[in-house]
Amino acid sequence: MYKTRWATADELPIMSEYWCLMANEMADNDGTPEPDNERVYQVKELFINEYKAGHLAFRVAVDKEDRIIACAGGLIRTEYAYPLAEEPTLFGWIILVYTNKAHRKQGLAKDLIDEICLWLKENGANRARLWSSSLAKNMYEELGFQQMFDLEKKL
Repeated sequence: MYKTRWATADELPIMSEYWCLMANEMADNDGTPEPDNERVYQVKELFINEYKAGHLAFRVAVDKEDRIIACAGGLIRTEYAYPLAEEPTLFGWIILVYTNKAHRKQGLAKDLIDEICLWLKENGANRARLWSSSLAKNMYEELGFQQMFDLEKKL
């Protein structure tokens, strides 16, 4: 019924639209800030620039008419693995995991994340990180993601 494939450069505007939908859902569920037009534009430009540089890739699930109904991105960054690490290392970030509401609960996000994790590993990343909404934490834990150091206090 569905198949997965790599998103093309021409589909990056769709990815930025899905990012906006995801961010708005996170705002509704977790109280994160809703993106304004400037932030949506910045994310679109980030996607284009990082894609062109080879640091960003998106896997998409499509229906039988080749319409994108789910996506997950992988972004490669050089970061410090933990506080006071001596040298930065390559990290993969899982970004923009989103499935249209009518197509949820079918394992699409899990499949796309697995495919992105493989891409990150093939491109030198030894670890993958992500930020999760409260609704998706269980799914990520089922995929082997674990809590890290981060704690937060609202001020």
